[in-house]
Amino acid sequence: MFAISPCILGVLRRNTARVILGALGLSSEGRFMVVRRTQEMRRDGAVHPTQALIVDCAVQLVKKKGVNEFHIDDLLEATGLTRGAIYHHFENVERVLESALLAIYVEGINTNITQVRQTLAVATTFNDFRNGVVEANRLYVKNAKLREMRKLRAHAMAKTATSVELSSALAVEQQKLTDEYVAVITEAQRRGWVQEDLDVSSLAVFIQAYSFGIIIDDVSEAHIKQDSWALLIENFFEKCVYAPQPRSAKRSN
Repeated sequence: MFAISPCILGVLRRNTARVILGALGLSSEGRFMVVRRTQEMRRDGAVHPTQALIVDCAVQLVKKKGVNEFHIDDLLEATGLTRGAIYHHFENVERVLESALLAIYVEGINTNITQVRQTLAVATTFNDFRNGVVEANRLYVKNAKLREMRKLRAHAMAKTATSVELSSALAVEQQKLTDEYVAVITEAQRRGWVQEDLDVSSLAVFIQAYSFGIIIDDVSEAHIKQDSWALLIENFFEKCVYAPQPRSAKRSN
């Protein structure tokens, strides 16, 4: 069973949590957010606190050192737990790594969902919507943090070949993002900004395909020009996605 935890340390006594949070290099504000979320998790009963601690520390280690340098000894040091305590919640260290990758995947999904919602939420005209799409596409290509996130998501996807549980968990999370794209595209169609005859589900998957697909360039020896890639996507939207005569009037409430 996987522990899904959005980078939140588990329920520990205040002094223990402070030491571990400091060791992970979180700012005072970051520590406050972690403690607050920990309290929420305790109230909601979302996951066992020790399990959450293990996964959250594993997430930090994977982000810092990478998947190939993830070792049990580092996890023991970061959590302050014994091997017995870790293996009480996880069958082996591979399960811990899979749970960490799942948590990172969920983090990326939630970030994308927030961005997709924001693009539509702030748009009162077609030009607002188009500008939001342009900004999102350019950010996804140029943001170094998102490039690293793509690599970790790729690791998670690769591990689904040998883990049925991870495959099922990722499928659920991935569907959430697809559904969000579908909702936004459907609303954009309703407002007269996107071609009405487009299949929204297919377009939702296509957008994710080219967004994640840029990972091919991330790992290539010679890289394409980021502005050229962004312009290509913009031209695709202009010719194949946006309505020929989009309505520009503000939407009615």
